[in-house]
Amino acid sequence: MSIRKILETVLYNYVEETNNEFKDNRIAKLLRSGLRTAVSNDLITGNIITKGSAGRGKWATAPWIAIFDAEISTSAAKGFDIVYLFSPDMSRVYLSLNQGWTFFNENYGNNAEKTIKKVASYWQNTLANRTDRMTIDPIDLTSALPRKNNLVTGYELGNIFSIKYERDNLPKDDQLLTDLKDMLFCLNEIKSDLINENDFKQNIDFILTQDLNLNPRLSNNSIKKIAKKLPDVTLIEESSLKETDKKGRKIDYVTLQKQNSMIGFLGEKIVLNYEQRKLKEYPSLSEKIKHVSQTRGDGLGFDILSFNTEGQEIYIEVKTTSQGKSAPFYMSDNEVNFAKKHPDNYVIYRVYNFTDLNEANDIEFFKLTGHDMENVELKPVSFLATVNNFNNRYD
Repeated sequence: MSIRKILETVLYNYVEETNNEFKDNRIAKLLRSGLRTAVSNDLITGNIITKGSAGRGKWATAPWIAIFDAEISTSAAKGFDIVYLFSPDMSRVYLSLNQGWTFFNENYGNNAEKTIKKVASYWQNTLANRTDRMTIDPIDLTSALPRKNNLVTGYELGNIFSIKYERDNLPKDDQLLTDLKDMLFCLNEIKSDLINENDFKQNIDFILTQDLNLNPRLSNNSIKKIAKKLPDVTLIEESSLKETDKKGRKIDYVTLQKQNSMIGFLGEKIVLNYEQRKLKEYPSLSEKIKHVSQTRGDGLGFDILSFNTEGQEIYIEVKTTSQGKSAPFYMSDNEVNFAKKHPDNYVIYRVYNFTDLNEANDIEFFKLTGHDMENVELKPVSFLATVNNFNNRYD
C-alpha cells in the first residue's frame, strides 16, 4: 500500500470507523503499522522506525503516523520526529517535523508553551535543509473541536515545519515520498546538531540559552563527547597560577565568545554540578542553587546562584575555554559592574583546557573573586555603532 493510499484510507474512513469497536479495527491496525508497507527498506532501516496511533483503548481525536530516529526518540511524547497529523474532521493531514509536547509539559510547567515555541523557532532559524514546500505557519488541529484537547494542542505547539495536504487534493506518491525524504534530511540535521543525543533535556536547556539573532549552529564531535560525560566530570582547583608564555596574536574575543556558546553552556553545567556536590551535606542549601542564566536570562551579571556553608549567597560567573589558563576572556559591562558592586560574594570560575575532557573526566579551574577584579586588566574589544542624521550624511 502506497503512502497516498494509506492517507486516503484514513482520511475517508476514520470518522465513520470511530462508531465501531476499537479493538481489532482495520483502520486502527493500519495506523499502528506506520509506513512499513508504503516505503522501501532503504528508507525504514537501521535506527529509522515507523509506527502510528489511533488511540489507547479508545479512538484518538487526532490520529497520527510517525517516523522516528531511535537514537534520539522512539515516542511522540518526547524528542523530535516526523509525523503525519490528521485533523479531527479528516479534511486534511499535515506532514510535520515535530517535538514531543508531553516532555515539555512535564519538565517546564507554566513555561512549557513558551519553551516549546522557542525550541521550534530555534530550528526554524538554523536548519539548512528546509525546502520551499515546508512552512512555519501554525498547523490547525483544534479550531473545530467543541472543547479543548491538551494533547492535540501539544501537536500544534510542537510543530517546527509542516506541509499541508487537503483530503481532496492529495499529491501523487512521488511528491509525497520526496516530501518525506526532505523531512528526514531535516530530522537528521537536528540529530547532528544535538550536543548530547542521550540527554534530551540538556539539548533543550542549551537551546534556551541561545540568542536567535545569531546562528548558533556548531557541529563538533568533541563537544558531543564531552556533553555525555557531564555527570562524571570533576573540577580540580589550581592552588596557584603559573604564568605561561604569551604569543602576540589578534583575536576577536566577542566573536570567539559567541562561537563558543556550546562550550560555555557545558562549563556552566559542570560548575553547577560541582557546587551541588560541595553542599551535599547541606541539602537545604544545595536545593536552592540556581542556574540563573538559564532560568532568568543572562542579563543578571552572573550565571549561578550558590551558597557557602553558612548560607550566604555566592554569585558565580563561569568562563570556559578550550585554551590554557592564561587565555583572556570576554566580560560584558553588566558582568564587570556586578562584580564591582558585590566584591565579597562574587566569584569567577575560570575553567580552562576544556577539550582535555575528551580523554579524561577531570578538568582544572581557578577562581577570581570580586576583589581580584582590581588586578584584572580590562580592555575594550568592540563598539556598538549607531548611524545618526542619515539625511545629512552627504553634506
